[in-house]
Amino acid sequence: MKYDASQIKVINIPQLEQLEDGKCCRTYLYRFTNTLPEQNIIDEIAKSLEKRFKFSKEVYEIPEDVEICASILIERLQDDEARVRVLTDHPEESCVYLLGIHTLPRKIEERFGILQSIQGEQRENWIS
Repeated sequence: MKYDASQIKVINIPQLEQLEDGKCCRTYLYRFTNTLPEQNIIDEIAKSLEKRFKFSKEVYEIPEDVEICASILIERLQDDEARVRVLTDHPEESCVYLLGIHTLPRKIEERFGILQSIQGEQRENWIS
């Protein structure tokens, strides 16, 4: 398969923010093609999207087992717009980074409906 520069997609990944409680987060702006449910329903769905990654010391040859948690907060801004935050204590782990830019948009679409854009960029730039 041949590749050329036209196949490269550059996406607007938000800067990592350091929070006061020692956690870090990236904040994404999602726009939907439909109306979002009320905030209390959104909060319940956000809790179900939390992701835990477990790394075994035997498998990864590390001194001890490690568990990394990525919490998801979703704030309804308008009928069709939400702020999505991915919070973690381990910001540079690739599993958390990939969750935010690859897995999470698909999971959010499953729960809330089709996305119009993420970070002001067309859905197709993020979800292929």
